[in-house]
Amino acid sequence: MKTKEEILAELQEAISSGVLVESDIKPFMGTPQPEVVITRTAETADKPEKLSAVDVMFYIAGIVFFSTIMSVIVQSWNDNNPFMHILLSAFIGMGLWSIAYYLIKNPFQNDIRKGLTNALLLTGSLLVIVGGYIITNEIVGGFEEVNFIPAAFTLAVLGGFHIGFDKLIKRDLVLLMGVFLAVSSFPALLFGLLENSDMPMDVWAIILIISAAILVYATRVVAKMNPDRKKIHNSFDSLAAFLALMSMYATSYQDHGALWLSLLIFAVLGIFYLSIILQNKHLLGNGTFFMVLTIITISFKYFSGLGVTFSLIVATLGLLGSAAVASNINKKYFKKTVQEPNAPQTLHENQS
Repeated sequence: MKTKEEILAELQEAISSGVLVESDIKPFMGTPQPEVVITRTAETADKPEKLSAVDVMFYIAGIVFFSTIMSVIVQSWNDNNPFMHILLSAFIGMGLWSIAYYLIKNPFQNDIRKGLTNALLLTGSLLVIVGGYIITNEIVGGFEEVNFIPAAFTLAVLGGFHIGFDKLIKRDLVLLMGVFLAVSSFPALLFGLLENSDMPMDVWAIILIISAAILVYATRVVAKMNPDRKKIHNSFDSLAAFLALMSMYATSYQDHGALWLSLLIFAVLGIFYLSIILQNKHLLGNGTFFMVLTIITISFKYFSGLGVTFSLIVATLGLLGSAAVASNINKKYFKKTVQEPNAPQTLHENQS
C-alpha cells in the first residue's frame, strides 16, 4: 500500500499535467458541513440570563411564604408583644438565610435546590427588612408616623448587612437588594432633613431623580468591583428610568408644569438614545410609555380649549407617531444574534 506522501505526489503530478482537474477530485471529498459564525451583540453578551418559569414559581412561593408570615404579624399586632414581632420577622428571616447558606455550600446542586435557595433568600431578605423596620420604630417610639432619619440609618445598615452576607454566598439577588437598600438611605435622609421645611414638589422630584442616577451608578460600580458579576451592571436601569420619568411627570402638574413637561420630553428622547446605546428594550418600553403619557397630557391640558374632539385627534396622532418611532428603533437599532453559514466557527462580540 502506498504511503500518504506517495499518493499526494502522484496527485500533484496528475493535476500539474492536466490529467486531473479540481472538479474531478471534489466528488471524492464529500460535502463539507457549513460552519457557523455566531455573532453576539452587546445585548446578548451582557444580558443576564432570563428567569425560567420554574424560577419564577419559586420566587412566587417565596413571596407567598412572606405574605403568610406577615399575616401572622398583623393578626398579633395588637398583642403589644414587640419581641414576638421581631422573632417572626428578623429572626425567621435570618433563619431562612442560614438554611439557604447551607444549601449553597452543599456540593450536591440541582434546579430544585437552586430554586428553593432563591425562594429562601428572597423571603429571608424581606423578613429581615421588616424586622429592621420594627426594631427601629420600637426604639424611636411608635409607628404613628414615618421617621425618615432613623429609617435612613436602618436602610444603610440593612444594605451593608445584605452586601456582607453576599460575600459568603455570592448571589445576585442578595447583592442587588443590598445596593438598593443602601442607595435608598440617601433620599430617606434628605426627606428627613427637609420634611419640615415646606419645600415645593420640585425639590422632592429632584431628590428622586438624583437618587435614581445614584442607583444606576452604584450598580455599575459594584459590578466593576466584582468582575465575575458584571452582568448585574444594568439591573436597575429600567427601575431608575421609571422613577425619574414618573417624578418629572407627577411634578408637571405643579406650578412649573410646562418646564417639567419640557424636561420630560427631553428625558424621554434621552432614554430612547440610551436604549439604543445599551441595547436595552426595557428602557425603550419605559420611554415609549412616558412618551404616550406625555402626549395625552399635552393634548388634553393645552388643547382642551379647542374641544374634546380636537384633543383626541392630537392624542391619536401622537400615539401613532410614538408607536412608529418605537417600532422603527426596535427594528433598526436592536441587533439580534445571527448565524452565518460557510464561515469558520468563531465567536464575535460587538461591544457597545
